[in-house]
Amino acid sequence: MKDSKYKYEVIVVLNPKAESKEKEKTIKMVEDKISGLDFEVEKREDMGSKTLNYQIKGQEKGDFRVFYIGGNKPIKSKEFKLFLNRETNIIRYLILKI
Repeated sequence: MKDSKYKYEVIVVLNPKAESKEKEKTIKMVEDKISGLDFEVEKREDMGSKTLNYQIKGQEKGDFRVFYIGGNKPIKSKEFKLFLNRETNIIRYLILKI
């Protein structure tokens, strides 16, 4: 799917206090949801743990993951955002069209 018409960058900030097993499970769930929306993860980056400028959900640090995704139709952002909001290990996210 390299010739994707629609490309997005999804940045997910994970709770740094969650166990690594839980983080990997959350990442897998995000990738499965992306696939369920008929998108493909073209690239995945681990940006590591960073200090946040302000506290989010009582956390001063966050583990950043970036997903570069592509598809042939616009993303159903309402459905995807609802999923991201309900996931307890995700403290913040950002979806950018590139």
